[in-house]
Amino acid sequence: MAGYSIVNGRKVPFTVITSDQSLDGVHKTGFEIVGCTVVINGTIQGSISMTNGATVIINGVNQGSVSVSGGGRVTIFGASQGSFSISRDSAVLIERGGRIAGSVHNDGALIIRGGFGGSYCGAGKRAIEGDGYILQPRIENGVNYYEW
Repeated sequence: MAGYSIVNGRKVPFTVITSDQSLDGVHKTGFEIVGCTVVINGTIQGSISMTNGATVIINGVNQGSVSVSGGGRVTIFGASQGSFSISRDSAVLIERGGRIAGSVHNDGALIIRGGFGGSYCGAGKRAIEGDGYILQPRIENGVNYYEW
């Protein structure tokens, strides 16, 4: 069952994608990606749920949470500004120039060749390779601020 986003106070069902495609422009809803490859060249202002070996390549910007399961893989060349949940059988790769600004719960694999700034937990593999880095927050009055 597909999830939904709240857009202008209304429930909008996720768009279900089951065949390879590119997403350009601005999309103000979420996506359920099932067993195919989706290339994000524009901006997604909603959540992404991935299953059945789906692959997502983010060249643009994602501004919502991402759930990666079922052997899914995300490769980030652009930016993701939201939380990630990575299941045991799945992986997220932040390439050089790419970044995640958000929390990550990782039970799979997170490979950082770009930048990561946010909280982190989970039993999965986390590796920093090449020019990869973890941005340290500035802490003010107990609040973490990440400045890119």
